[in-house]
Amino acid sequence: MKFIIPAVDIYDNKVVRLTRGDFSQATVYSDDPIGVIRDLYSKGFRRLHLVDLEGAKTGEIKTFELIKTIKNKYKDLILQFGGGVRSYEIAENIINAGADYVIIGTMFIKKPEEFKNVLNKFRERVILSLDINVDKIVIHGWQSDVEISVEEAFDKALRMGVTRIMSTDITRDGTLLGPDIRFITSLLETLKQKHLNIVVEEIMKIENIQHILKEGIDILTKGVNEFMETLKNPRAGNYELKQKLDEYDKAIDTYKESLIEKLPLKDILQKYPKPYLIISGGVSSDSDIDDILKINNGFLEGIIVGKSLYEGRITFLR
Repeated sequence: MKFIIPAVDIYDNKVVRLTRGDFSQATVYSDDPIGVIRDLYSKGFRRLHLVDLEGAKTGEIKTFELIKTIKNKYKDLILQFGGGVRSYEIAENIINAGADYVIIGTMFIKKPEEFKNVLNKFRERVILSLDINVDKIVIHGWQSDVEISVEEAFDKALRMGVTRIMSTDITRDGTLLGPDIRFITSLLETLKQKHLNIVVEEIMKIENIQHILKEGIDILTKGVNEFMETLKNPRAGNYELKQKLDEYDKAIDTYKESLIEKLPLKDILQKYPKPYLIISGGVSSDSDIDDILKINNGFLEGIIVGKSLYEGRITFLR
């Protein structure tokens, strides 16, 4: 349940789903958004992905009142909102309207300084949308692409301090063809590796880091050498070998405690917190969800489902 996030896309005050972002291929599921949300809530969903498709297309958001209504009716519902959030003012208005998370894509690419301002004020409530068409990131409601690779975008985002990234595989979105597991695996591994690289870079900047690391190497070398000497001694028995291993383990534990004191890991992780990924695109069944969960490397936060949920293909809750 905690991984599944229903998508409620609004266009002309109706709940619709597009195919690959094509507005000419819209399927209308209801003209009562609140009714749809009430039904989802009654089924146990407590997180919702709300999108203003007109806002995504034109930049003009028409769902502020809907956000307020939803949050007034369902106070424990976590609401993430996207679609046309292209300025600091709009992002702030979305938060003030009651959204728990504001989803931003175009601003990150076109107005990076303004995006930084939003991030500085609302970091824990910002979800960066990096939607991908084959190998290109797309913006403006998927109407145009940009010349920045996925890896570059992830790296840039994490260095800014982004904590959540949402990525939709546009080639699969709304098709019910099933997700591209290799695509999702690649995103999760890229996110993990980029985060680890940044943390290691920050550690290597610490004053006297080489000396601190050398202490560890010296302890390892000394411990291994002493154990090997004991092993070669024909008079040494299991007791002596165990004693050397215990001494080695104790020395390592002592070094670890010293390392924690010397390395400002808490400060580094506060500046560059562990990021999480929300994925979307093509999920068509319970088995698709199982396949995605199998590749979760600890960096997956949610799986957005839309058409498959409305058409009864998702049959159980998580």
